[in-house]
Amino acid sequence: MPCYELPLTHRPTRDGQQVTSTHVPFYLAMETMAEAWGRAIDSNCEGVLRAGDLGVVHVTSDFGREVFVGEALVEVDLQQIGTASLTFGLRLTQHGELAVRTTVVVAQVDPTRKHSVPFSIEQHAALEVLAKL
Repeated sequence: MPCYELPLTHRPTRDGQQVTSTHVPFYLAMETMAEAWGRAIDSNCEGVLRAGDLGVVHVTSDFGREVFVGEALVEVDLQQIGTASLTFGLRLTQHGELAVRTTVVVAQVDPTRKHSVPFSIEQHAALEVLAKL
């Protein structure tokens, strides 16, 4: 299963102020996990499928502990391949402790991003390889 060490950082506030808290809000942790599954797709399905071709359909998360600024390890497990959708299991750990467990379902979408599109034979084959990592 692919693992990515990624930084958890704050963005400036809307008025441009820097955030000094060491606590990371849930949405930044979720954004980091989205970067991880996107990297898994982009690096393992190169030439046949891009993360940008997928839209999020469903997300569930359980936070087991607070998440802090700093490095995080995100494990990406492609759990299910459907006709047009994928289910990822993600685990975010910090300092060797599990902090967040997330399930994300994404679907391949058409250029208008309004309808799902079935995976091609080539895409399905690349996804099968990713699921075995």
